[in-house]
Amino acid sequence: MSEPTTPQPQKEIDLLEVTGKAFTGIGRGFRNVFRWIKSRIESLFRFFVKHFWVLSALLFLGAAAGYTKARLQKPFFQTEMLVETQLVSRAQIAERVNSLQRLIGDRNNAALAQRLGLSIDEVKNVFFVKADLINVRVVEASRKRDTVEEHVGPQFMRIRIRVWDNASIGRMEQALVTFIESDPYVHERLVLSQRTNMAQQEAIEEQIAQLMLFQQKNIEKSSLVMTAGTTPLMVHNEERTYVGDILGLQNQLFALRAAYELVRPVTIVQPFLPFENPVDRRLINILFFAALFFVIGYGFLLFREGWKRV
Repeated sequence: MSEPTTPQPQKEIDLLEVTGKAFTGIGRGFRNVFRWIKSRIESLFRFFVKHFWVLSALLFLGAAAGYTKARLQKPFFQTEMLVETQLVSRAQIAERVNSLQRLIGDRNNAALAQRLGLSIDEVKNVFFVKADLINVRVVEASRKRDTVEEHVGPQFMRIRIRVWDNASIGRMEQALVTFIESDPYVHERLVLSQRTNMAQQEAIEEQIAQLMLFQQKNIEKSSLVMTAGTTPLMVHNEERTYVGDILGLQNQLFALRAAYELVRPVTIVQPFLPFENPVDRRLINILFFAALFFVIGYGFLLFREGWKRV
């Protein structure tokens, strides 16, 4: 008979040992990655030192090309205005304004002139129109903490334009406002708001007229003249007076009349500011072309020598 086999004891798994090995492997992987990145950077630096004069010449040529482009580019003026919108969402009005840029891109000057109410020669002077939504940063001084706090303020619509002639900026401001207000949907919302305002005014005027009538009747009732000998006596009853109610309704009526006059689809918060000098893009062009020439030259030299040799 075979002897019974004794069960082998199972080895217990040490979680701390397993976790330690896992973190060790992860750390070794990160070290290898950082070591590889470091070697690539050192290789690129040695490559740059090796071709220093060639790459420096490319930087100089790129900067010269950018400066030349800026000098040959026709000067233009750029300005922007902030607009507060009412009755209609800012996104809708911004989309309507941005539709003008599509006409400019298509060089449809006839349609652009018709929408803006300007001549074709005037719209040829405009080559960029863009509207977007921005939040104004508000800076407030705190007296208690003796600090200056900055937080996000109200949202406005910003309209930016670029023109060849600075003299046309004033005409564009009024043309854009008229263009926005002439939208059928915007005009419909304006008419509806005005009708609602007029209906509220008429209702308040009717209430004021009724209260004044009640007040007059109370005055007639409360003023009883009695004659005692030759001295007239006035006896006032404790009747309700409507003077306070009438004044409150009149204040509401004045506020509605003011709102009727002030309500507009758009209100200019900050108008276009004309500038005497055109936009200077020399620095942007110099940096862009210098970086472009440098990257192209660097890539060409790497491709020519082969990455493995670096």
